Amino acid sequence: MNFKVAIASHKRPEILQSKTLNLLKKHKISMKNVYVFVSPESYQDYIPIKNKWKFNLIGGDNATILKTRNNIIKFFDEGQNILEIDDDVEQIEITLKGKKNKPVTNLKELINESFQIIHQGGLFGLNANTNNFFASGTDKFGLYSIINSCIGYKNDKRIKLTVAEKEDFQRVIQFYELDLPILKRTGYGIKTNYWRNKGGIQAHYDFKKRVEVQRESAEQLLEKYPWAVRKQVRKNGIVDLRFKKDPLKKYKDLENIIN
Repeated sequence: MNFKVAIASHKRPEILQSKTLNLLKKHKISMKNVYVFVSPESYQDYIPIKNKWKFNLIGGDNATILKTRNNIIKFFDEGQNILEIDDDVEQIEITLKGKKNKPVTNLKELINESFQIIHQGGLFGLNANTNNFFASGTDKFGLYSIINSCIGYKNDKRIKLTVAEKEDFQRVIQFYELDLPILKRTGYGIKTNYWRNKGGIQAHYDFKKRVEVQRESAEQLLEKYPWAVRKQVRKNGIVDLRFKKDPLKKYKDLENIIN
């Protein structure tokens, strides 16, 4: 295993154990390579499970998810392979259109294989959920949505995230601007409950406030990167962003990017 696992967690010690830590243990990923970044106010709550599971507990200025994402980049060495995964991920599933989903049998192998594909730098991600209706099962390079719930990247300290939410879009854009490959592995999906589990961002503000923060973040990204994203609003008021297809024509010749 040549990657480190970074987990941001806030007021979720029990969920962390029952979901993500349990998943990593099932796939024999050593807790020596797992780093849990927690907020100052919840640090003490994680000490007992740190002693039980033997992972690395990282405190400090992790008061918001934005600060934590940036602190993860600062913490690890330049060029380090990092798997950043949320604390409430239940399973990584194989998602192929027309076929019944099944759990990935060797997560460690999948992650290492993904890092080998982007061996010179860049990032990779999976489908945001396990809905396989549109899951083609192919590997795609380009300006694609790579959600932070489970994302792998070769650490690049030039990446600076600035928005309170939707920072996963900003991360992708910055890698794209740096001419580094962005790999979407559509044959795999993340099983988790977005916006539903207690703790995490939900501990900072309620649904109404989160919709407002997401809208503000989306507007900031639309203003800063109008060439890269467009806006789409759901019926419940949640603002989504969509990438424009390879607007700078960086992926015309993939051989120049991935070799």
